[in-house]
Amino acid sequence: MAFQNPIIRGAPGDDHGDPFIVRYLDSYFLYHTGETSGRRGVSVHRSADLVEWEFQGFALEAAETGWAWSDLWAPEVVYERGTFYMYVSAARRRPGRRRSRWDEGAGDDRGRHVGVARSTTPLGPFVWDDVPLVDSWSIDAHPFRDDDGTLWLFYNTRNELTCYPDGTPGTAIVADRLLAPDRLQLRPRPTVSPSQRWEGNREGDFYWNEAPYVLKRRGVYHLMYSGGHFRDETYGIGLARAPSAVGPWTKLPENPIVAGTAEIAGPGHHSFVFGADAASRYAVYHGYVPGDSGRKVHLDRMRWVGDRPLVIGPTHDEQSHPPQPVHDEAVPHWVAETWARGSWIDVHGRRFELEQTDVWHQVEVEHSDGRTSTRIGGVLRASYPSEDARVGPQFGGDCEFGPTTVSTCGTDPGLRDLPARSTYVWRWGGSTAVELALAVRGDVTVRVGDAGVESHGDAANFRLVELTAPRGGATIVVEAGAGGAAVTDVVACARA
Repeated sequence: MAFQNPIIRGAPGDDHGDPFIVRYLDSYFLYHTGETSGRRGVSVHRSADLVEWEFQGFALEAAETGWAWSDLWAPEVVYERGTFYMYVSAARRRPGRRRSRWDEGAGDDRGRHVGVARSTTPLGPFVWDDVPLVDSWSIDAHPFRDDDGTLWLFYNTRNELTCYPDGTPGTAIVADRLLAPDRLQLRPRPTVSPSQRWEGNREGDFYWNEAPYVLKRRGVYHLMYSGGHFRDETYGIGLARAPSAVGPWTKLPENPIVAGTAEIAGPGHHSFVFGADAASRYAVYHGYVPGDSGRKVHLDRMRWVGDRPLVIGPTHDEQSHPPQPVHDEAVPHWVAETWARGSWIDVHGRRFELEQTDVWHQVEVEHSDGRTSTRIGGVLRASYPSEDARVGPQFGGDCEFGPTTVSTCGTDPGLRDLPARSTYVWRWGGSTAVELALAVRGDVTVRVGDAGVESHGDAANFRLVELTAPRGGATIVVEAGAGGAAVTDVVACARA
């Protein structure tokens, strides 16, 4: 099966900006800014596969009075023990303004804030908190949960300190600790501010660092953000990195890492989600297509390449449908996701308490290279050696189980420097088809079973190499060329 962007187009002129997806039980829920069939609010769509979406209505609408009267922008949703928290910006009523409730830009820009709305279901209706979460000009809130459970809120702000170096006005991103999903520490720390020419509009009279999204890998924090003007082709996505959630952040000089094409202009305000196999990560973002004034929702695969996130897009041509889970018991690498409701869960003989017994908890388990890691509600609860896990996950405990996914997938994120003609060998063992992706420097030959590929390239920079072996193989082998090579970010998954 294949699909083609955009995944949500709507009627001509419909605007689907700032898309964000959350997975709950066996469904995906996509929220976005903009207009649908002439009506404005936070729309919600539902899908089972990330490609076919059904409009479910409006999860959140503007309030009749108060701080959230208009201009609902950039929703992101966190599920926390039975409650869905939506972080979204809104504006107060502009003095003397009369308008239809769905008018764009009807609010007072000086009264624009990030706030919280909440619901017990992903479809809503979400109910506004009485006061905003951030009591200053703010938009584009992104909640980030660290491995230890610490929550941070990254958001966009504008003041005299957020200008381009020459003093041209702009917006910047700050991070503040969330003491609870609805309570900030009120100590915002600067992260990134305008500093690269691509981050401005065509005229260069305003600059943006907005729409933050944070990923953590191998102890490094990756902040992807949008720059340029969201209404045109200058919009794109940049990357900064830091050793901690509060920085210091260093931007890549080769930004933007995602830019527009003739078929998809102004790609940006992205987020990430895992596919149905619980292992394949996708970027969802908005962009413009020729002949339509509204932003449309796009979906593209994401890979890690030498400790850098690579969005394989914007993609206009047909691409493979997000894969379904395949479990090959002969392979000692797998990932699993289940939903549990009760007092405690057993994962391979280890007991984990569930803090609230009457709601669903997401449990994620990864077993690769003889080590098992367990996350509950996004928090890393344990990581330990566990050689005897070939048969896949073993769940038990005093709880009810909801939808469960098991996928034969393994990862080796380690960096391997290979001398000339030496090899890297990684155990696999399955006979089903395997999809392999890895990052390499230098010349290499990659083999899985009777499938192989040669790759020649730069010895200084990592590049993506992909291979599909239709009959699997006992091992994954990478052989360096005469000049040596390096390999990292190895990901292998069984496919139907």
